[in-house]
Amino acid sequence: MIIFFYGENDFKIKQKIKELENKFIKDVDPSGQNIFRLDGEKINSNDFSSKLSSGSLFCSKKMLIISNLLRNKEKNILSNLLDYFKKNKLDKRDDIFIFIENDLKSKNKKELIKISNDRETTLKIEEKKFYDFLSQQKYTQEIKSFNNLELNSFIKKELESYNLKIDNKDIQLLIALIGNNPWNLYHEIKKLAYYKISSEPIEKIQKKDIEKIVTGIFTENIFNFTDAISVKNTRLALKILEEQYLAGSEPDYILLMLLRQFKILLQIRELLDLNYNSQKIISSLKLHPFVINKGINQAKNFSKKTIKDILNTLIKLEKLNRSSSVDLKVHLNLLVADI
Repeated sequence: MIIFFYGENDFKIKQKIKELENKFIKDVDPSGQNIFRLDGEKINSNDFSSKLSSGSLFCSKKMLIISNLLRNKEKNILSNLLDYFKKNKLDKRDDIFIFIENDLKSKNKKELIKISNDRETTLKIEEKKFYDFLSQQKYTQEIKSFNNLELNSFIKKELESYNLKIDNKDIQLLIALIGNNPWNLYHEIKKLAYYKISSEPIEKIQKKDIEKIVTGIFTENIFNFTDAISVKNTRLALKILEEQYLAGSEPDYILLMLLRQFKILLQIRELLDLNYNSQKIISSLKLHPFVINKGINQAKNFSKKTIKDILNTLIKLEKLNRSSSVDLKVHLNLLVADI
């Protein structure tokens, strides 16, 4: 069986993968020894073959999760795998192959594009053939970014898991301050929940809670961090990072927040270069005025090139963090030291 997930919403894709893994462990392989995760960007044909022949002696069925294979640079690996799948009748095998492509999205019903370092490119011939094969499988789904209704539902559902409620107007404030990235929202909701959980069976998240926890703890520190970076005050920037670690912020969460912040700064810097005023920037970017006004002061301290360089480094670090086990805290500290 082949399952194929692609699209921009890697948060939802990860949730779906987790559900499939849990079902496989429950129904087939309680030990979990026959679940293999492969970094598609780095594997070779031998890696693939070895995983097919390995596993627990007590379970013949395997689950192989292969992420971002279309990034792989090895010559003929896609055509070799395509030949393998065509020669082996997958409906006769018990193995489950799950392919994930986070860098693909449909531009329209007939055209597919690949996102690389925020640039859109078309698929190469070999990549397109492999994608066409995967897309023809029965279990294929594009996982698109949440629309506004889905995002509201996602926030409410996450809070309900902590027996917490929230009004729609406060959901909009949360999105305005954090953005629509589900990873960022997930971490902020977790922080809000830990703050609000009490002995009462049901509690409500209110505006004052969001302003205290989201803005007070995170936003000010991120802007202070950006200030320190802009004047090359490495000692202060590292001190702010360490304070965030001590406050309970995970390194992967800090990385996501920095990515969002520098993406916003790049957008603001580009609009400032076009002589946009604050109101026009707010209207253009559709972000909370608080975020824009703070961002304008920050962006003035950077050149467009500097922001791009920092952002590209953060993007590379994010990809490295997702594809392998790295000491993210060390990498973030090194990033600060190198700026």
